[in-house]
Amino acid sequence: MNTLTKTALASLLTLAWSAALPGLASGQDAPGLVRRPLSLEEAVEEALVGNPELSIAEARRDIAGGAGKEATAYLWPRLDAGAGYTHSVDPVFAFGTKLRQGTFTQEDLDLDALNNPDGIDDWSSFVSISWSLLDPTSWAGRASAKSQAEAAAWSAVRVREATVLMTRLHYYRALAASARLGSARSAVEAAEATLDLFSRRNERGLLTDADLLQAEAELAAAQAQQAEAERGKLDAQQDLGLHLGWSPDTLPVPTGGLPAPAAVRGREFDARERADVRARAAAVDAADAAKTQASLAYLPAVDLFGRFSTHAEDPFSIDGDNWTLGVALRWNLFSGFSRSASAEQVRLQRNIARTEYERTLRNAESELSRAERAVRSAERQIEAARAAEDAAERGRELMRRRFEEGLATAADLLQAEARATGMRERAINALATYHMAVAQLEFVRSQTESEDQR
Repeated sequence: MNTLTKTALASLLTLAWSAALPGLASGQDAPGLVRRPLSLEEAVEEALVGNPELSIAEARRDIAGGAGKEATAYLWPRLDAGAGYTHSVDPVFAFGTKLRQGTFTQEDLDLDALNNPDGIDDWSSFVSISWSLLDPTSWAGRASAKSQAEAAAWSAVRVREATVLMTRLHYYRALAASARLGSARSAVEAAEATLDLFSRRNERGLLTDADLLQAEAELAAAQAQQAEAERGKLDAQQDLGLHLGWSPDTLPVPTGGLPAPAAVRGREFDARERADVRARAAAVDAADAAKTQASLAYLPAVDLFGRFSTHAEDPFSIDGDNWTLGVALRWNLFSGFSRSASAEQVRLQRNIARTEYERTLRNAESELSRAERAVRSAERQIEAARAAEDAAERGRELMRRRFEEGLATAADLLQAEARATGMRERAINALATYHMAVAQLEFVRSQTESEDQR
């Protein structure tokens, strides 16, 4: 296949690609799509309100907090009340009810009356109180539930921090996609200018048809790249909107461009104070309390109880009232080995919790050094990419002048323009990578307080 055929084939392929995405190439939006400008600060605020993962984490935190409060209920007496009506001809019920109502008479001792009583009505009401005065397992259960609630609270804090991180990453990706689209449009303009230059020289017989077709192919390729960049921009913005919890018909449009690099401030970092590590530490405390609870299950418990009740033959009178007070000892001497099995389970769960804590702590310490290296590497990449971009742009301008003076070939000029376009996109990617690395670093070393501690 000769050079002319290859050039024509490349032109046809790239033109077909451009035609396959006409809407994107022209920058047209989908029907009914609403664009909404959004700053980074506004995006973070939107995400903290609408992100579904954060909402789920906060709901789990609230559930665990409710369970922690429920575990303290045993500290308070339980108070119950009720009322009811009963009609019966049961001898035992009739005998006892008359005693409760205070209506028992000498005639009720008749054997026939005792064996075959008339039906009796009993309108009753009661108020009862019960209080677990001493229950070791409940005390330990309360401590376990409290630690579990603390773990859930710290987990929600970490999800909140992760939500901020993901918002920043999505935002920078959208900004980078917009910048790449701008670069692609500049490449199209440059390719059009080159094609116009080649056309004039071809008309004067200074360039071959192959050179002209190569310029047309480069233009078609640039247009296809612009269409791809337009699609990438739309995808990045839609991903950002999905993260924010927006409806699909509303598209966030990040304002401004990728900011220039700024000095990254150092700060003291104690991995044990990071939210996810503290959540694991609280889980260890919960497991320790559960182990204690399993051990205390072998001890007895002491309960207090009391009851006051009324009984009457009709609902508008109180013929008799009774009260009861008492104390009871509960002691399970044999549980069918369930307590020993439970103790073994909580021991294993405690080992798992400690292992997960140690692993999370090691990961936090390792992540910091990795994130710091990523930022330093991104800073060097920016410097190198900027220098390469400047050199490529100067080389392109120089090559164009040399070509116009007849000192460079058409292939030299096309190659210089392709190099300038590639270096410009590399600089955009380097700047976006830097900002993402900084966001990741701040996430790794973030040490915020839980909402319960604020």
